Amino acid sequence: MIMCTTVNDDYRVEVFSRATKLVLVDTSRGVIHVEDNPALQSVNKRPTVARRCVELGADVVIAPHGSVCYPSYRILKQHNVKIYVTEPGLDLSSISAIPLSRWEVFYSSIIAVLERLSER
Repeated sequence: MIMCTTVNDDYRVEVFSRATKLVLVDTSRGVIHVEDNPALQSVNKRPTVARRCVELGADVVIAPHGSVCYPSYRILKQHNVKIYVTEPGLDLSSISAIPLSRWEVFYSSIIAVLERLSER
């Protein structure tokens, strides 16, 4: 199984819009791909991460709390990617995650709007 998530330089998971790196993890082999987080160069931060995870062939996205806004959710669901949520700040090697809820999508959408407003 191939998992996609976003991390900081210390490999602790971080919200899609703020993490420095996007990583793919093969559950049997460990980290198999690392790249700069494309969201940092995009206006549509969270959906950019969702699209990139799909492009890289992820089966599962581990989304730090506050990461999956409605557009991101739609992108991932449209491509049958399973979505789980974890707390930001956890070490990549010790993530525990729960299935995404609609409340998480709602919360993440509000956070995304607030981030956009604060960038102006």
